[in-house]
Amino acid sequence: MSAYIPSALWHWQSQGDVLALDTGVVRHCTGFTLSQLYASPQQQPFTLEQAEAYWLYWHQLESLGWPQEHCFAAAIDAVAGQFFLRLAAHKSWWFQPLSQQYHPKTGSLVQLAAQGMVLALVLNQTANCAQLLLLQHGITLQAKTLSAGQVLTVLCDRLQPHQQQRPPKLAKSA
Repeated sequence: MSAYIPSALWHWQSQGDVLALDTGVVRHCTGFTLSQLYASPQQQPFTLEQAEAYWLYWHQLESLGWPQEHCFAAAIDAVAGQFFLRLAAHKSWWFQPLSQQYHPKTGSLVQLAAQGMVLALVLNQTANCAQLLLLQHGITLQAKTLSAGQVLTVLCDRLQPHQQQRPPKLAKSA
């Protein structure tokens, strides 16, 4: 776990044309090219605000039972998406409306209704839209392929809260 705890050694850099985080132990390359970013974070330190977001995402991802290295990779991609990625127009027409009343919070695990349900993590939200990091592959209603790690924006009515699968309760024995 210690390799995944933010420290003063952590800093953002470019790895070729891709945004990367160097932790001093590991270098994680995000799926985001420098042209997708609103600013180049060359040699910027990992800030306290980013560390807070990282822990918020980490704890949500950890609840899925994922291995630590997967939680780390997805949490770093989420932080990069939240703090550096240029916002794009929403792609709501790719998805089925689910709920008029749901307005997720940053860090929420949600499901997006494509041809099947796609698990995602909320990075930012406004009154009507949410920016998401997809955690699973999927296919849109128009048969476009979605990749885990992709960030997109949709209207909130395309989302529903993710329901954790709970193990069945066993009867108490005498």
